[in-house]
Amino acid sequence: MNRLRLLFACSVLSLGSACFAAGPQLLPDQVVAPLDTLFYISARARENGRAAARLGQALEYGMVITRRSAAPNPDLDRVDFDVVDTLLLTREVFVAQLRTRVVESSDSDAFVVLYTHGYGTGLSEAWEHSTSSRTRARSTQPWIVFAWPSIGSGVAWGDANFVGAAYRQDSASAVASRGSYAAAISIVHEAIGGQRILAVAHSLGGQLVGETLAQDTALRALLRRDPLRALAFVSPDVEAIRFGDVIVPQIRALTRRLVLYASSDDRVLAMSEMYNDSERAGRIADARCGPIVRDALETVDMTAGVYADSRLIHTFGTRHALRRKSAVLFDLLHVVGERRAATCRTLLGTGAQEDTGVWRLTSQPVPASDATARCEGVSPS
Repeated sequence: MNRLRLLFACSVLSLGSACFAAGPQLLPDQVVAPLDTLFYISARARENGRAAARLGQALEYGMVITRRSAAPNPDLDRVDFDVVDTLLLTREVFVAQLRTRVVESSDSDAFVVLYTHGYGTGLSEAWEHSTSSRTRARSTQPWIVFAWPSIGSGVAWGDANFVGAAYRQDSASAVASRGSYAAAISIVHEAIGGQRILAVAHSLGGQLVGETLAQDTALRALLRRDPLRALAFVSPDVEAIRFGDVIVPQIRALTRRLVLYASSDDRVLAMSEMYNDSERAGRIADARCGPIVRDALETVDMTAGVYADSRLIHTFGTRHALRRKSAVLFDLLHVVGERRAATCRTLLGTGAQEDTGVWRLTSQPVPASDATARCEGVSPS
């Protein structure tokens, strides 16, 4: 009982240092999620209590309570935080807590970010990346991470081609996880409805999300009746032709807004193109002379957008991680998520539209989180 009282105090009050606890705990029904909370749905199996890189027989629902360290400039500096506790939830409690956090929020237009990670991401890394992204986005909207069984290290030890073998295994896991993703998004939809869901798919997660939405009959029927608020693919590791000619036409009726974020300097996708011998939708290739453009697809070139962390990472890093793309995170949450017209980018100076219709993010500093209040909204239908 003392343990439950401590968890309740941690959740409702300040998340102070007294709230550290070991191991997952079942959350009592009356606890309301605090702002510094990440929801998660995991499709991973458990082996000796640890998340494994294989598909589980049932989904796991939970919350991760974090305490953030203040960053002088979250748009550019490193984001640090501590995991205070992890809480396991039943499906029913997960739905109830999410509904309380979003539908019963004082913000009548509250929504949730349902984030699907990419290649080489373990469960704890999925928590870390989501929390960092949410902090940089400077938005109070809650995040849910869908964790599929990717190899956390991105390396398959014991295989001569250890990186290629890990990529093959992750690709197979993404295919095997489609049913789990369909179940996860359906549960979130049950809790809060489609118009409150901003679904975000990153990297190889774009394959998982795109193919699931394009092929799952029951999920397609659900989202046709009540479409998503928005669906964004960030650096999708998806064959470019299939993405533009098959996935986009299949899914555009399932969401009120469909956005593609691509760049010309993504080194992970450049390697994927060599490995797969095909262009990837998230990379602007020289041979294609620009990103993918399709009807009802809002295409954003994010190459020049503000990128966080050190100059060393900026110069020699992969240029692939969503959690470091400050300009993209602002655009995702405050333009797309808040249902602002695309022309808001012009008003704020964060983007400019080219003759092709493509939006290009600028290198100017990220505006204040309330700057979009000056912009026009778009119809939610």
